[in-house]
Amino acid sequence: IKMLYARVRLVLDYLKAVQTGELPKNHQILREINSLCHQLPAINTLQFREDFHTQCNDVLLMSYLAVITKGCNAANKFVTKFNTVFDRHGMGRRMRGLMF
Repeated sequence: IKMLYARVRLVLDYLKAVQTGELPKNHQILREINSLCHQLPAINTLQFREDFHTQCNDVLLMSYLAVITKGCNAANKFVTKFNTVFDRHGMGRRMRGLMF
């Protein structure tokens, strides 16, 4: 994505330079840029919006699932530690009760 961003940025900088007069117009390059722009899918279509929202929902669902999993793991560790501490104290009391 970074490489794509850099290339789009390069085309945009070229177009700005041509527009301000810093670089001369090269009609061959401008035709290629125009052709490239027409090949891009339209982002204002209903299908694009539906796909975009589906993808966003999937990403959010995965994030929520990760948070829930981390929370369950933390709760499980807490319960395990609590049981370990409780069993040790309980075992000590039982042992003392049997001995004395």
